[in-house]
Formats: sequence, C-alpha cells, structure tokens
Amino acid sequence: MKISILTLPIGKNYGGIMQAFAMQKFLRDMGHDVVTINYDSPEPSFLYKKTRFFYRCAKKFVGRQNTPINIESYTSYILQNTQLFIDENISQSEYINSSSGLKNNFKTNKYDVIVVGSDQTWRPAYSPNIYNYYLEFLKDNKKIKRIAYASSFGVDNWEYSNKQTKRCAKLASSFDAISVREKSGIELCKDHLSVSSTYTLDPTLLLDKEDYLELIGERYKKGKNNGVFTYFLDANQEKHNSAQLLSQSLFTHTYTCQSQKDSILLKNYNIEDYIMPPVEDWLASFANASFILTDSFHGMVFSIIFDKPFLVIVNKERGAARFESLLSQIGGLDNLIYDPISINKNISKIKCIQPLGKEKLLLLKDKSISFLINNLIDDN
Repeated sequence: MKISILTLPIGKNYGGIMQAFAMQKFLRDMGHDVVTINYDSPEPSFLYKKTRFFYRCAKKFVGRQNTPINIESYTSYILQNTQLFIDENISQSEYINSSSGLKNNFKTNKYDVIVVGSDQTWRPAYSPNIYNYYLEFLKDNKKIKRIAYASSFGVDNWEYSNKQTKRCAKLASSFDAISVREKSGIELCKDHLSVSSTYTLDPTLLLDKEDYLELIGERYKKGKNNGVFTYFLDANQEKHNSAQLLSQSLFTHTYTCQSQKDSILLKNYNIEDYIMPPVEDWLASFANASFILTDSFHGMVFSIIFDKPFLVIVNKERGAARFESLLSQIGGLDNLIYDPISINKNISKIKCIQPLGKEKLLLLKDKSISFLINNLIDDN
C-alpha cells in the first residue's frame, strides 16, 4: 500500500529524527511504499521577525543574549549533518507549511493510509497545527485509512483548551485505529476525546540493535569512548557535577555528542558551537558507552536498545509520563531519578546498575507490531 506518515517536524532533535527513520523503515520492510510528510509551521510574519530582532538586540545590550541575534539565518548550516542523514535515509514529500498544502498533497498522491505519529504529535504546544495532526485537512476524504501509531500527549494531564478538545474529539472519532505511546494516553483518549486506544512502543523500539549498528557502520567499530555518555536536553551545573562524580566512581571519563551550545561550560558562543554532529556519531556514542546518563526520552530508549546501564533524570517540565510508562512495564523504574543530587547520595547503588532485560520489552514489541499489521490489512 501507499502510506504517508505525519509526524512532528524533523531535523532539530536526534530522537525525532530516529523515530521518523524507524517508523518509515519498519513499514518499508513490510513491503509498503512509504513517504514522510515534510510539514512544518508557516514562516513568521515580517512584523514578528522585526520585533524578535529588536528584542534580542536589547538583551544583547544588557548582556543577557549570548547567542547570535540572527540565529535563524544559519539554520541550514547548523543542521547540515542531520539534514544529510534525513536526505539519505528518510523519503520525504515536498516541503509543506499550510493546511491547504497538506490537502493538495494528499489529493495529488492518493495515499491508501496515513499514519500519525510517533512523538508528541498530540501535544498542542509542540504541534505546528494540532488540528492537522487529527487530520482535519482530510475531513472530506472518506477513502484514506487513518491510523495513529504511538502518538503522544507528552504528559499525563490534559493541556487542550475546551475549543481544542471539542474539535479534536470529533476528528479523533474518524480514525480507524488509535494507539498511544504512554499508558496515561489511553485514559486521556477515553476521558477527553471519547475514543478507545491501545498502548504501543515508540517506533525506534520496533527495530533491532543490529539495524542501528548497520546504520552506524565503521563509526561504531572505530569508537574510542567507552566512558559515561551524557545526553542532556536541558543541561545544568547539577547534572554536569553528577556526571563527573559518576565517571570518577567508575574510574572512567564523561563524553557527549551534541552541539556545543548545550555545554554549560561555554560562556561565549559562535556559530560553530551550534552545529549538530552527525546522527551516526550520536548513535555510536550510545553503542560505545559503558554507562549512560540522560534526561531525554529517546536517550533512555537507545540506552535500552544498546543494552547499556543507564540513569534517566526526569525533566518534569517536559513531562514524566513518557519515562514512567515504559520503564514501569519493563522493570526499570529504579533507573529513574527526579533530582540529579540524588546521584551523589546513592552513588554506590548507582554504580551497580545493570542493563535491563528485554523479555518484557519483546512482548510489548510483538503487540505493537501486531497492531500495525492488523490495522494495515487492505480491506479491499
């Protein structure tokens, strides 16, 4: 079948790129013709850009703006490595930044199925247009099959306005099948959207470790790290100090693989600090680690995939439900902490953490694959 995937804009976040890659690869390996819709928000208005420019200039003047004022003009340069990976490994549609553009693309291509997900596609604050992720632009198309796969609300509380709730509930009722990435999402679907759903794994967990090792290639074989790999979306001094203490207790070192702008040690930035390293290097960093410390959901996922001992520092503002939902089902809640200072207090116990067993994970994987296979059956 001809399948389209609608997920959040990809390119600026390793986890988002990898879930998009995994979703497409899995469906292609099933024998389908698959394309990921290259959808993003419209360009900001001229007035917004001017206001933003003068605001940043004011912050620069008082010493509160270290980053380049016109950082957006360097986007393609900053994302050169991740974009290369996307171009080589993910088949995308033409660039679309409007509901009418989405509608025209689907009218032209006549897809048999659309899969919404994964990632936080159903979190209003993260979506370019939340109604498009409930397929409002397809409300007049009765032929295409609608599936939500591991779509995530990100948190376990309801963040929609009353208007959004009413409108999205009506749209959700037109889906042929819905699965969510967190157990809490099942209740959110039931209580606020009045639809039933099931739990499925993030697409990255549908692939095997060998799939990623093949993707890394020689980078993995030549890896020189084998220390404590840190991957923080929100770095701070406490996390840095905890990582240093952990590495010292394990008689090794820390290393990372992300843009240097995320380093808390930098005081003055230049544009080179913003460049994201290649995706393959990021994956190889997990594969070569002796221990992983992260605050990222996909950082946690790839720690599991590569059979590494790991610790997750929960970022409550980004949402804890994603972490708790998966780890509670595979016996990994002890790998979860809510305060980096607790690492200092429990260092002897943390040093003994072992990779998680995968027996329970494999059962969840089988159920997730069955959901896709059963709902992709051509009714015709």
